[in-house]
Amino acid sequence: MSEVKTIDPRGLEHHEREALIFPSLEGLKKDDTLEIIMEFNPLPLVYLLETSNEYEVSPAKKGPEEWILTVKRVAAAENKKEQLTDLLQEIKEGKIPEAAAAKSKKPHPEVDVGTSGNRGPGLTKEDMVHEQIRTHLCDLHLEALKERLLAKSIAVEAPHPVNSFMEEHKIILESLNDLGSFLVSLKNAKSFEDLGQDLKKLQDISHHLVEAESHHQREEEALFPKLAKHDIIEPGEIMKIDHTEFRKRKQALYKLSHNSEDYEFEDFKKNGLELGGYLVQALESHIFKEDNIIYQIALQILSEDEWQEVKKECDKIGYCCFTPADQK
Repeated sequence: MSEVKTIDPRGLEHHEREALIFPSLEGLKKDDTLEIIMEFNPLPLVYLLETSNEYEVSPAKKGPEEWILTVKRVAAAENKKEQLTDLLQEIKEGKIPEAAAAKSKKPHPEVDVGTSGNRGPGLTKEDMVHEQIRTHLCDLHLEALKERLLAKSIAVEAPHPVNSFMEEHKIILESLNDLGSFLVSLKNAKSFEDLGQDLKKLQDISHHLVEAESHHQREEEALFPKLAKHDIIEPGEIMKIDHTEFRKRKQALYKLSHNSEDYEFEDFKKNGLELGGYLVQALESHIFKEDNIIYQIALQILSEDEWQEVKKECDKIGYCCFTPADQK
């Protein structure tokens, strides 16, 4: 017999919302239905669920103060979701064995979990993995749907703002790839002399990352407000929180790389691994979400007149030093 469940994540923090919604969805059997009550337009969640082809999604109520989303499982989870389902079950049972740790998203293949970010008092490596998995369930779903999201992507030509953002993302990703290579050298180095010219490379990388600030500003001041007018509010707010975290760490990495003489090598190494490891992991994930969910939703709902307004505002704010010339 099919079952109907209701969850109400209103008022929860983003990670708490994910920790309620995604396990509830994964727990649905075929023909079961889940009603999700939201305080804002859940279009990004709808887009993600429809991409999976496992759910039938329909709005039971459309705002303005309250949205109710009805989600019915119409197909069993695909094989590529088994890893996620097993992992969620292990979390539910309070188990974090080595197998589960290996399934979690790692900050960077060359950086240990323990070097990514600052641990709280008394947090073990297993605690860190548990918390990382619990608070990034959406990332795991995105990873499972990566190929479908890419195949569904809408392309636009320069100088459309989305084309500009995505072309800039390609260059930022190149910097992150270079940063990942630097982290390998840093992890194996015993002194500044071992780094050689790699230290100069880090200075160039950190410069380009800091120079991406106008990219974030254009998103925050030109694109996200337009989405908010269509009640697509939470994604922009989450991205802005990410931008704040990136900004702090990019500036710290810039300061570290340009003032290495102020540090003992072990302190330099520790800070470099922590800052670089965070940026490689979190910024890559952030870019994937923007390219394949937020921008794609914006292309579907914003009118041509709205895009012209976005473009004018982007031109007013200005571009990065590395923005391709045909975008400006």
